[in-house]
Amino acid sequence: MDERSDIDYMIVFSENNATPQTYLNRLKAFVEKYYRSSDIRQSSPTIVLELNHIKFDLVPATTTRLGELQIPDGSCGWMTTNPNDFNATLEAKNKGHKSLIKPTIRLFKYWNATAEFPFRSSFEMEKWVCGLSLWFLANQKDYFFAVIENLSTSSSYAQWVNDKITRAKTIVANVRQYEKDEMPVSAENEIKKLFRL
Repeated sequence: MDERSDIDYMIVFSENNATPQTYLNRLKAFVEKYYRSSDIRQSSPTIVLELNHIKFDLVPATTTRLGELQIPDGSCGWMTTNPNDFNATLEAKNKGHKSLIKPTIRLFKYWNATAEFPFRSSFEMEKWVCGLSLWFLANQKDYFFAVIENLSTSSSYAQWVNDKITRAKTIVANVRQYEKDEMPVSAENEIKKLFRL
């Protein structure tokens, strides 16, 4: 659905006494040795390996003396991360909402891709959806529509981003009105516009 999607792998090195670039160089040497016919490049702070149109982002990591994971911060330094923290949040939110949060996020990402990526960070999108109050919703459609309805335009966004948000919100409002007026064919045709089908 999304040509930009990738699979992230964190590779934790046993020692922690070198710079991020040292570990990136090691990862690059590894993939060049074992996957030499594939597309390989550094996209700081990761090494990107593309196999059969699937992109793998290889992220070097080390462990601090306190046992925390650290990954490159993009400017030659390290930053602390806890990848399981958000996973626990996402799992709890999904479980508390009839397992409809994860598919809602997937639909939101699909809309984002068809709308030419008004939102660049997939992770930030996931965190934003998990932070929404989504109570008393009945089904997948209600969850997805609630996410779109919670989008807001901003003076800090480029005009085209605000246009994409406004368009999506208008389409959802139109679908709701068609459903209220018992016009299911019109509602279906309208929702297709959201995904350009």
